[in-house]
Amino acid sequence: MANTPDRLQPLNLRSKLLALLRLRRDADGFTPSARDVSVATTPEGQRKPLLSHGQVNSLMNGTSGNPTASTVVALAAALDAPAAFLLPGEEWDDLAALAVYRERPEARQALRLMRGLEVQDILEICTILREARRRAGLPEDVPSIPTPPPGVDQPREGRPRRLSLNEAAERAADDLEGR
Repeated sequence: MANTPDRLQPLNLRSKLLALLRLRRDADGFTPSARDVSVATTPEGQRKPLLSHGQVNSLMNGTSGNPTASTVVALAAALDAPAAFLLPGEEWDDLAALAVYRERPEARQALRLMRGLEVQDILEICTILREARRRAGLPEDVPSIPTPPPGVDQPREGRPRRLSLNEAAERAADDLEGR
């Protein structure tokens, strides 16, 4: 049986970026900040990053969701991910498959050889691959997005959120009443 995602709609860019950031958590559980990602887009030998902190922040927050091709390439390079993963559409949501495709030329050859084969032949190849994984002590199925490293996501310190008028009034009333 093929590994099919159990979600009904494709991931949006913000969700994909959050998944990549969680995969790059440091030992303390902190994900890279927008500033860290921006700095990582700086070409070698240059001082100015390709993407500003504001651009990265807008993409991470979902307020900007239609980046240019050069932005996608710079983000992917900064997060060490295949650029195709950041493209819209369900067919690009499989980070594990795209990573193998990007990193292993022999995997690309195997895919080319599958072109034109009948479904039963491809399913037979999948059975052989699962058996090879079992012999190697690896799990038979691979999730489309790898599990993040152990640890708890730590919130980044930032500017405190502004209170709404109701929240400010409740806080003022609590302060007056000594709560």
